[in-house]
Amino acid sequence: MAWTAIAYNQGKRVKPICDLGTINFMPSGLDISIPEAVEPTLIWDMGGILRNRPDPSSLKLNPENEIYVDFGLTWGEDIIDLLMLDRGQVILPLRNLQGFNELDAALAYVENITIGIDWSTSVKSSSSDFSIDIVKLLHLLHQRGQTDILIYSLIGEVPYIPAGTAANLNINVAYLTESNIQPQWAKGVFIFE
Repeated sequence: MAWTAIAYNQGKRVKPICDLGTINFMPSGLDISIPEAVEPTLIWDMGGILRNRPDPSSLKLNPENEIYVDFGLTWGEDIIDLLMLDRGQVILPLRNLQGFNELDAALAYVENITIGIDWSTSVKSSSSDFSIDIVKLLHLLHQRGQTDILIYSLIGEVPYIPAGTAANLNINVAYLTESNIQPQWAKGVFIFE
C-alpha cells in the first residue's frame, strides 16, 4: 500500500533527494498543504528544528488521521519539544544522534515513537553506534522496546530483513526516489510527492 509523503522547508514544499550521500532537497515553490486523506501521511521538515523552535505552523493540532512527523531532530533532548507540539506520531531519526546513550536519554521521555533509519546500501548515520548491520540494529532497538520503525530508502534500495525479525516490528518504508516496491516485511510505503 502506497501512502503520501510530503517534505517542506520554511513553509514551502520540497522534494527530498540523496545527493552524493547527503540528504538534501529540491525546491518546488508550492506552499505546503496537508491532504485531508484518511490514510497515513508522512511529513518531513527538511529545515529541522533548532532548540525549542520547530516549524509546525502548517500542521493541524491533533490531526484525526494518522500523521507521522519528522522534524529533523538534531539533539535527542529536543524530543520533549516535539511531543509537546502534539502534531502527530513523532519520528526520532537516528541520522544525527550521537549514539545509543543519546537515544536512550531521548527514549526516557517517550512511550510511543517511531524510529527513523536512513538506508542506502547500509545504515547511514553520523554515529558508528547505528552504522551497523540493519538486523543487529533492529534487534538492539527491539531490546529497547522500540517496535515502530520507518526506513528512509535514500537511493531506492531496501535492506534484507528476515521474517523472524520483521514479525516483531511494525516497519514502514519511505522512498526518496521514484521506487515504490513494498518489501514483504513492510506494513506500508510512503512516496514523496
